[in-house]
Amino acid sequence: MPDPIRITTADLQRPEVSEYVDMQSYLRRDVGAIGNQPWVLRVIYANWFYLSIAAMLGGLAGWACLEPWYDDNWSDDVPGSIDVVSFFIFPAVTASIGLFLGAAEGLMCRNLGRALRCGAVGLGVGFIGGLLVFFPTEILFGLMGQIAFGLSDDPQPGVMPTGLAFLVLAMGRGAAWAFSGIPAGMGQGIALREKKVIINGLVGGVLGGLVGGLLFDPISLVLTSADGQATYSRAVGFAAIGLFVGLFVGLVEGWTKTAWLLMRKGPLAGKQFILFKDTTILGSSPKADVYLFKDDAIEPRHAVMINRGGRFELEDCNTPDGTYVNGIPITRHVLRDGDQIVLGKTVLEFSVKESNNA
Repeated sequence: MPDPIRITTADLQRPEVSEYVDMQSYLRRDVGAIGNQPWVLRVIYANWFYLSIAAMLGGLAGWACLEPWYDDNWSDDVPGSIDVVSFFIFPAVTASIGLFLGAAEGLMCRNLGRALRCGAVGLGVGFIGGLLVFFPTEILFGLMGQIAFGLSDDPQPGVMPTGLAFLVLAMGRGAAWAFSGIPAGMGQGIALREKKVIINGLVGGVLGGLVGGLLFDPISLVLTSADGQATYSRAVGFAAIGLFVGLFVGLVEGWTKTAWLLMRKGPLAGKQFILFKDTTILGSSPKADVYLFKDDAIEPRHAVMINRGGRFELEDCNTPDGTYVNGIPITRHVLRDGDQIVLGKTVLEFSVKESNNA
């Protein structure tokens, strides 16, 4: 009878054993436990945060484009005269918000091509939409203004009403900007030709424009100077409108999402990718829906995720390095909530709402 094999603690601690275990873990893509990202990163990568910051900057940029030519003392007493700057203020601000809002996602994902495309479409949609809504919103705000000054005890031209009259005036401005927020929020969805993103942008634009517009007149009470100049009031007001448009676009996306990928390990660790499309491409190409850069092991078209009525399948595209789910190489796999997907050195965690989890 052969002598039994005896393995000592010293044998287990040899470098060769550690190297073999590490190699097996790598081959299985067993990433082990991954800690939560710092809260600061989670906030920075939250779409409601960076979309609100981007749209706020867009509102400021729109204000800066026209403010040098804005005259608070302009009067329309001259027959046939028109305040050109006031006419273009709606399309300028909505176009600028659309530009920054459209480009934000691409910039966050380091995808310059997407940023340029969505930003350009956001700019065009915002400007044309702003022109189209100018006259309806002016009529609406004019009617609300007449009602407001009719409710005022002592209406005076150029003097802000108080009490209920002020509330009606603010509501009129909020309603006007709710319409103007529609084209500002829809650019990215139109650029991507994705219906769900268009609807999210529309709803977020309406809500954000409404809230920002409601704050516009209260801001003017604080920041309008004694001589009637409202330069800083408009700057803060347009920035607030942009901020709330971006905030609500991001919040609506979060409220309506059904499935998403969270990058747990990789260059954008902490970033969430909402799955809007029925077919989502993951790869190192900038044309991929989920752009995974800085990883030589990831192919331009590495894996495809298909939504089959709430049942998400992940399929490897015959890649040399392979696609792994929970450490196991797959050719095609039905994903479950919490599954870890490994492509190269990148780890993505799949999540789906319970009502859609097959």
